[in-house]
Amino acid sequence: MKKTHENTYAVYLLTDHLIHIIYKKAPCIDLKAAQVIVMDRMQLQEGRVMPVLCDIREVRNINKAARDYLALEGSLWIEKLAFLIDLPVTDMISSIYLDTHAQKVPTRSFANKSEALVFLGIEEKDGN
Repeated sequence: MKKTHENTYAVYLLTDHLIHIIYKKAPCIDLKAAQVIVMDRMQLQEGRVMPVLCDIREVRNINKAARDYLALEGSLWIEKLAFLIDLPVTDMISSIYLDTHAQKVPTRSFANKSEALVFLGIEEKDGN
């Protein structure tokens, strides 16, 4: 099974084993954007708990309300979460998120997609 979805803020790629969310370039992810991002992810997942790879390399800013929402409501149905980052901007964004929110699910940041997939327990041959 492979499904895709796109909204104003992100592109979603869903396989049997992983949901990969690629954030689009935006000046700031605010609460409204975070709510849309989470709602669309949950609709794709249809209640299945699974690992999530979030490519946030194009994100430049995320406000506190959005970070809080993503950390709480946004963690539902996520088994493990890996952020794909670039140095230094998105590394700083992911560090703020990880340092200021107690993680309900195992969460780490990676500059390398292969390492992120290993953390998530996914083999790259799955088409991810």
